[in-house]
Amino acid sequence: MSNRTKGNLLLLLTAVVWGTGFIAQKIGNNYLPPMTFNALRQLVATAEICPMAIFALKKSGYLSASHNSAEELAYKKKKMARAGVISGLFMLLGSMTQQMGMVTVSAGKSGFISSLYIVFTPIFAVAIGKRVKPKTIISLVVAVAGFSLLSLKGGLGGATAGDWLTLISAIGFGGQIVAVGCFVDKDNSLLLSVMQLGFSGAVGLVIALMVEDPTMAQLSAGLLPMLYSGLIPGALGFTFQIMGQKYADPTTAALLMSLEAVFAAVFGGLMLGETMTGRELLGCAVIFVAIIMDQIDLQPENIKFLKKIVRISEKKNRI
Repeated sequence: MSNRTKGNLLLLLTAVVWGTGFIAQKIGNNYLPPMTFNALRQLVATAEICPMAIFALKKSGYLSASHNSAEELAYKKKKMARAGVISGLFMLLGSMTQQMGMVTVSAGKSGFISSLYIVFTPIFAVAIGKRVKPKTIISLVVAVAGFSLLSLKGGLGGATAGDWLTLISAIGFGGQIVAVGCFVDKDNSLLLSVMQLGFSGAVGLVIALMVEDPTMAQLSAGLLPMLYSGLIPGALGFTFQIMGQKYADPTTAALLMSLEAVFAAVFGGLMLGETMTGRELLGCAVIFVAIIMDQIDLQPENIKFLKKIVRISEKKNRI
């Protein structure tokens, strides 16, 4: 098996694992208040990734006094502190509103609305001087149409609070990705992950304790979905992503990871008995098209790839 194939399989597994995460989050809301559940799962993920981050730091010497001058070390520490706070705040916004939204939104629906972060990310990039490509604007318009079909039944009043909270979460995750892009380099990715997860989890827990007043009985009841959400989609999924992206083609990687929303809907139907109306399914399909449009670089070789997919699809339909 080639390295590229291994990378693609790992990224497909990443999408599956992330998809199951929505199921655990939905189940967790049955036992724990949403803010508390979200904060605890992030702290669990932080604890799991932390040893890997320490090992990586020792191997690279990123924060070692023997590998850096005093000025370089001070700069890196200040940079990582700033990175943890900024990206952590965006992560807190995204993850907390997503979990709160799932009180009224199904796991599958949450997966598709949350995936709109892919479309919002280039918009946020304008703030750091990046140009928005015309295809991004088109993708955003298509995404809005998909959200309207999925959530705006009978106008703006047709959406639940959960729909809007989940849309806000997509905006938060888009900002988080841009923030990470400003601070991450090849030697600090795991450290940055620990810092943003730890910051989001710690601040989120303080807010949860002030607002929700969780009990030990609730914690005991929601322990299993909370641990699964933190250990598997949170830490293991991230590890699979890093390993897979080392070998996969960037376009293929983006497409495979975007299947997270599809798997969330599939597992939501299989494990939770969730269903969608024809209009909602059409909205999911339109959102998925918007995501694909935004990720694929329409160079000649990619256009040939898309034509090949169409031909294969037509052949299967004829069979």
